[in-house]
Amino acid sequence: MKAIAKKRSKLGLVEALRTCVAVGVSLLLVCIVVFIISATPGAALFDFLIGPLTSLRRFGNVIEACVPLMFTGLSVILLQRAGLFNLAMEGAFFIGSVAATAFALTLGLPDKLNLIVALIMASLAGAIVCGIPALLKVKCNANVLVTSLMLNYVCLYFGMWIIVDFFADPGMSSNYSYAFPEGMLLTKLFPKTRINTGILICAACIFLVWLLLNKTSFGYKVTMVGKNERMARYSGMNIGQLIIGSSLIGGVLAGLGGGVDLFGMYPRFQYSGLPGYGWDGILIAIVARHKAQYVPFAALFLAYLRIGADIMSRNNDIPSEMIKIIQAIVIVLISAQAILSNYRRSIVVQEAKEYEQEV
Repeated sequence: MKAIAKKRSKLGLVEALRTCVAVGVSLLLVCIVVFIISATPGAALFDFLIGPLTSLRRFGNVIEACVPLMFTGLSVILLQRAGLFNLAMEGAFFIGSVAATAFALTLGLPDKLNLIVALIMASLAGAIVCGIPALLKVKCNANVLVTSLMLNYVCLYFGMWIIVDFFADPGMSSNYSYAFPEGMLLTKLFPKTRINTGILICAACIFLVWLLLNKTSFGYKVTMVGKNERMARYSGMNIGQLIIGSSLIGGVLAGLGGGVDLFGMYPRFQYSGLPGYGWDGILIAIVARHKAQYVPFAALFLAYLRIGADIMSRNNDIPSEMIKIIQAIVIVLISAQAILSNYRRSIVVQEAKEYEQEV
């Protein structure tokens, strides 16, 4: 057992090293691009790499941007743990914010109780959205990729219909809802920033997901289904329940993220379309190697890049679209299995020989 644990530890370090190498190479390539297209590359790179640390407000923007990314990153990890490419987290995040708005403006409960109920209903709405493709897969053998992708647009138009027809404020020029009671908004933790108690809710979710996936039989079974469904079926596992269960939990996280982002960052519902955090969750899950404990670091990395790119584009002659290039390079390099593959293979062979000698 000690040999196996040691092997896992070494392989984990190799995976972390692979990620660091990929990130480092991608940043190097970005620096080269900046030197080519910018008239003041030194100032541009300073704003990009150091800019988010130059003031409390800017660093606060980084932390604020992390929260929805962590929720959707966790959601993707759970949705895909069973081996299905479920993309409904985008619609679940959006419909979660719609459900939170609807209950926040209609229940009339005391503010804090109203907030708790609205977040619970946002979670349930997200669970329903992500559970639909899984249910269709189990009962009808429907293609999860297609059904989940199309369901996102159903969520968009259904959600906007609810907001526009029932909760839109006629005094606003856009399709914004009525303002939430001030006591319903999540408490700010630091002055001059919008960092709020939503980050504490997110931290609790990260711990619970890590616990679920690594310390419970449910997590083991879902992982087994994702890695080898045939073996899991022969072992007597209920494949359908595990697929639906992991999808429902992933949907709860995405819907809760929509509610937390809404009450933490905005005084009213003001999305005009899908916010894109669900798609970002896929990138977060990839950078985090589909491990819950690495999600905060992946989210911090992406948020830092985005805030840095925004500062760079505002102060220099570099377009903000540069962040799209960075993301593309990071995805390609992190997904590349060839990075340090020989080193990883040598460790596996070495550990196998050591284990045989001990046995």
